[in-house]
Amino acid sequence: MNAKKAPSEGRAKKRTFPWIRRGLLGALIAAAAALAWLRLPAPTPPKTPEPSVSLSASQTPAPAAAQERTAREAAYDKDVAALTALLDSGAADEETRAQAAERLDRLVADHQSELGLEEALNRAGYSPCVVLLQNGALTVIVASADMTAEASAAILSLCIAHTDIGVENIRIMARESL
Repeated sequence: MNAKKAPSEGRAKKRTFPWIRRGLLGALIAAAAALAWLRLPAPTPPKTPEPSVSLSASQTPAPAAAQERTAREAAYDKDVAALTALLDSGAADEETRAQAAERLDRLVADHQSELGLEEALNRAGYSPCVVLLQNGALTVIVASADMTAEASAAILSLCIAHTDIGVENIRIMARESL
């Protein structure tokens, strides 16, 4: 007789537990609504200091090279925006849109070639360098300290390997301030 619980004791616990859950859920919803109404900004995690990384002189881009790249990227962004606007324009005829699409495709391909060739030259040890590809002509600008006959030949072979530009349209320039 003592082994069995009274049926009324088990039912009382089952009835109170759902009401407690509903009450807590209602309180959480009310708190969330109050926070949303107040529009409190989300807490930001504290900033952790970044580990210091020491770069060698060959890994740090020189200011002149960085300026050249910034100018190239700005011109690229401006050209892409103009061509995209022309493609989206309802006023342009179909032939103009087709020409703009072809030019945009070529511009993107040239930009990818520039970035790929720069990376190849940097990995080969010709850093800093800048690559400009416009109208079928390729210009590579390297530091004058890197310029020897062997270096010029190596740079030229990298240019031929990474682009479809003919040797007659490749210029290699050396700058002291690069």
